[in-house]
Amino acid sequence: MNKAKEAEYRRKANPDDPPVSRPKQGRKGALPGPNYSGLQGRTAIVQGQVSIVAIILIVQLFLVTDALYELLSGRSNTLVWLSVVSFIGFALALLVTFWPSRRIEES
Repeated sequence: MNKAKEAEYRRKANPDDPPVSRPKQGRKGALPGPNYSGLQGRTAIVQGQVSIVAIILIVQLFLVTDALYELLSGRSNTLVWLSVVSFIGFALALLVTFWPSRRIEES
C-alpha cells in the first residue's frame, strides 16, 4: 500500500462511513455553519415541540398506569387498545420532534 492510501486508511474510524468534506475555510480558519437558531419563529417552534411532547409524555404515563391497573385487576381485554394508543403517542412525539427540523434543513 502506498503512503497516500495508508494515511487515508488510518484516518477512517469506520470504513463504512460516507466521505466527509472539510468545511469552507476563511482567512482565520473554518467558516461557521448555518445559523438556524436565528430563524424567525424558531423559538416558537421549539417551545411548541417541548409542550406537545410533554403533554404526550403525561398521557403516556397515565396510559401505563391505567394498563397496569387493568392488568392487576384481571381485565386484560383493554390492554391491546391501551398499547395501540401508547404507540400512536410515541409515533406522534417522534413526528413532532423531527418534522420541523427536517423542514428547516430543506429550506
